[in-house]
Amino acid sequence: MTAQRFWVLLTAAYATRFLRLPVGGWRVTDLRDGVGPVTRRTYWVDLAGPSRPMTDVMDSALQHLPARIPKLLAWFRRVRGGPGRTQVGDQFTILMLGVRRARVQVTAVGADCFRLETLKQHTESGWIEFRAESLGEDRYRLQVVSQMRASSWFDRLAYLLGVGILQRMTWEAGLRRILRSSGGRKVSHGTTTAEWP
Repeated sequence: MTAQRFWVLLTAAYATRFLRLPVGGWRVTDLRDGVGPVTRRTYWVDLAGPSRPMTDVMDSALQHLPARIPKLLAWFRRVRGGPGRTQVGDQFTILMLGVRRARVQVTAVGADCFRLETLKQHTESGWIEFRAESLGEDRYRLQVVSQMRASSWFDRLAYLLGVGILQRMTWEAGLRRILRSSGGRKVSHGTTTAEWP
C-alpha cells in the first residue's frame, strides 16, 4: 500500500466516524457527537454511618478527583482553572490505560453532585455524574452515572472487547476511595448498564 493510499483510507475512516484522530481543539461534546447506541451506566455503593456530612464527601471527591481515581487505570490531572478550588469550567486531562489522552470539563457542581462532560477526542461523547443521595436512617448511596455514546466505531469496538470492563474497574475503585473518605462502612454495591438506539 502506498503512503498516499494509506492517508486516503485514514481520512475516509475519520470522515465516517470509524476512527477519530486527535485534531481540532477541545470542545464539549454531547450524545449527538457519538455513534452507536446510547449507553447509561450506573455504578453505586451504599454506605452506613459516615463520620462526615455527604456534602463534604462530595466536595472532597471533586477537589481531590485525581487522588480518588487509580492512576494505573486513568491518570487525572487538572489543566484548566486557577490555583484555587475546582469549579465549573475547569478541565481535567486523562491518560487512560497509559495510552489514550482525553479531557473532561466540570459543567455543574451541586451540594450532593457534580458533572463532567467529555471534550472532543475523548473515547466517548456525553457526561459523567458523581452523586450522593440519602437512603434514610443514616444510610447513603454514592453513585457514578454516565450517559454516553462511543465517539467512533473503533471506540465502540474497543469498549465491547474489554475497555468497558476496565472502565467499570476505574469507577468502582473511585467509589471505594470516596467511601473510605466518608468514614462510613459499605453495606452493598452494584452496577447497571442499559443501552438504547
